[in-house]
Amino acid sequence: MRVEACCQVVLEQLLPIIDQKREGICIDVGVGTFAFYCERFSQLGFNTVAVEPLPVKKLQKLCQHDNIRLIKCCLSDIDGVQNLYMGKFFGLFNHNFNSLSPDWFGASQDIKQVKSMTLSSLLSSINAQKITCLKFDVEGWESKIIKQFNELPPSLLPRVVMFEYGGGTSKQNGKRGWSSTFLNATLECLTVLKQCGYGFSLMVDYAYSAKETIFDLQSSNLDIDEIIPSYSIY
Repeated sequence: MRVEACCQVVLEQLLPIIDQKREGICIDVGVGTFAFYCERFSQLGFNTVAVEPLPVKKLQKLCQHDNIRLIKCCLSDIDGVQNLYMGKFFGLFNHNFNSLSPDWFGASQDIKQVKSMTLSSLLSSINAQKITCLKFDVEGWESKIIKQFNELPPSLLPRVVMFEYGGGTSKQNGKRGWSSTFLNATLECLTVLKQCGYGFSLMVDYAYSAKETIFDLQSSNLDIDEIIPSYSIY
């Protein structure tokens, strides 16, 4: 089973248990062009928000049909405007690799300016009282978002956090999404989550030989090489 499909199945099983009364909001940040988590959230009966600076027509129609609130911006560390580096992979433009980081392996020099919001501003704009799930796939910008968790009151910390790591090659190559810059950013994500009290963690990887890994952040020494095997891809 592919990573996206596997993660969606996990969330489908987990979220109704965590929030049986559907009191919290589910937020899909960096929706992309396929594997619409926001659609799954809505189908589960959750109040759902999709955050995507350049939504494709399919996503726009989905949001209209399923009553999903679509916010056309990127989630970042500033309120205002950001440069979005358009995605390019194997020589072809691909919106799923769009990134706010000019150093991201999937980023090209084709730039579009997009609206940007901080996490606190986003939550304020949707009048969030409880967050059941925050999923984000932001191509190397994950730590910029998770660091903002420290600014949130405990009541607004998401019950479930899902984010992507690595990408472009295997971890043992130490390049692309596994360069020291982005690997350290992944470690920073885990460090902040641990500080915020998160514990139970599940890692799913694309590598053929990979099996799901379950670990507890609170008891982990956060040795990134112990948590993420060398054959990992994303």
